[in-house]
Amino acid sequence: MSVYTRIAPVVEIRGAVKHYQAPEGHVVRALDGIDLSVGANEFVTLLGPSGCGKTTLLRTVSGFEQLDGGELLIQNKPMNNVPAHRRPVHTVFQSYALFPHMSVGDNVGYALEVQGVGKTERRQRIGEALELVGLEGLERRKPGQLSGGQQQRVALARALIDRPALLLLDEPLSALDRQLRQSMQRELKKLQHELGIAFVFVTHDQEEALTMSDRIVILNGGLIQQIGTPTEIYDRPANAFVAGFIGESNLFDVSVVAVNAGVAQLRSEQGDVLHVPATQLQVGQKLQAMLRPEQFQLDSVGGNSAALEGIIEQTLFVGKDFEVSLRTAHGMQVKAVIRDTGRHDLHRLQPGSSLQLRYALDGVHLLDEAKQ
Repeated sequence: MSVYTRIAPVVEIRGAVKHYQAPEGHVVRALDGIDLSVGANEFVTLLGPSGCGKTTLLRTVSGFEQLDGGELLIQNKPMNNVPAHRRPVHTVFQSYALFPHMSVGDNVGYALEVQGVGKTERRQRIGEALELVGLEGLERRKPGQLSGGQQQRVALARALIDRPALLLLDEPLSALDRQLRQSMQRELKKLQHELGIAFVFVTHDQEEALTMSDRIVILNGGLIQQIGTPTEIYDRPANAFVAGFIGESNLFDVSVVAVNAGVAQLRSEQGDVLHVPATQLQVGQKLQAMLRPEQFQLDSVGGNSAALEGIIEQTLFVGKDFEVSLRTAHGMQVKAVIRDTGRHDLHRLQPGSSLQLRYALDGVHLLDEAKQ
């Protein structure tokens, strides 16, 4: 469990179930017994493929959808039957949902006006909210007079104006171009840290999730596949789905064929051999072995290491790195990412050339095949 949830859980979800009737007549379980806690000042990202349940989970927390089973607590108060407008939660939508006929200031202060907050106080709080997101002085503009990034900030200011306990963000950066999106990622994370508000963020962008999150929740088929920090999710995926979904992976079905002097030999289905530390491994055990492409090097990686050798089928230059596709003598396909900023090893990366890819033994992550 995260240190955030041990100290101060803002949201607790216990056994959450949500199902829909599909047009074909069968029942789709969008959420199938979800347990999740979100701590104060924690940035949690819900990540997974389309239809995995991440948006449904967000909407049940916001109150726009009601759970069919399970419990939802916000600040230790039951919320199952509490309508959206009475929850201490605000949502920033992908579309921003700004009123085009209203000024920026009126959009930001709309909720305060509905609450009956006086004009003087409302004006002050609108100014503070706009200053918070770097839009001071733009109160009189209409949304159509702003860039996409500025509109996103207006939506954020509107959501933050009364400092909710929890902010939900449903792919709010997806409409922005890459450079602006990266800039807003940094600003959003900084703002969240400064305000001390818990953020629950939905995205389909893996890089975005790894960059911004304190913890990532990987969902698939209405189930949580893994919860962890970005480094835990990336370096130690819980199963083959997570390993294949996050980043790029070389996944090999292997069997333990020998254990000697603290080193285990793993043979792939094709016949290639990998070496790993022998911790608690037994001959005959069937596993899946994962090696990230960037874990390969052309030369010694120091300490205990081994190598895979084969013929280069393709080399792609992708800026600072070279992506190399290699096929071993037994027919196993291996992908490697090689950094060669000095271009000293270009001659070794030509298609058709024989190449040896070295890896550290402890860089191989093993997945229990029985759990897949």
